[in-house]
Amino acid sequence: MGIFDFLKPRNNSKPSRKHISFSNLALEVIGNPLEENGFEFYRKKVETYFTTIIWTKEKQYVKLSASDFPTDYPYTFDIILGEGNCDDFFESEWDSISISDIQKLSEPNKKYNGYDFPKKSKFRESLEKAKTDLSEFGNGFLNGNLELFYKARILTNGENKPEKIIKKDKNGKVIVELLPYNVKKND
Repeated sequence: MGIFDFLKPRNNSKPSRKHISFSNLALEVIGNPLEENGFEFYRKKVETYFTTIIWTKEKQYVKLSASDFPTDYPYTFDIILGEGNCDDFFESEWDSISISDIQKLSEPNKKYNGYDFPKKSKFRESLEKAKTDLSEFGNGFLNGNLELFYKARILTNGENKPEKIIKKDKNGKVIVELLPYNVKKND
């Protein structure tokens, strides 16, 4: 096996043992406190280099996203807080923020960039740190108080959400989708 073998075309959808272990532990460490706050497990996708786990509660969602794809070094995972449709990429891209965005708002002098995606022996330690941060900085969001979430989202994504998105439907036809404006403004 050569050093650049990861660049060769192959099926990367087969779950790696590392990501299977990480996702199972994440469901326990991160999932249990989310479920205590009324979130329900929604979906888990585990691949060779990626893990995505989503929990939902009404229009809110929490997404754990991890990558150890060779070109993504340093390997990280993050906790994403969102409102709206977590299945629509365009909507979720504008209506979500990282827990680190709330941390930056709360403690602007500290640097936050997600969490290390470590070796297997350090999974629990890294996930416990993320759980602590989620409880501390995401507590309002988890309990339905979205004020800090909205402030952080405006600082991160801007005040105005795009009004329309041009995309292709399943038949390849170009369509223009008007989006509802749902970023709350400070009065």
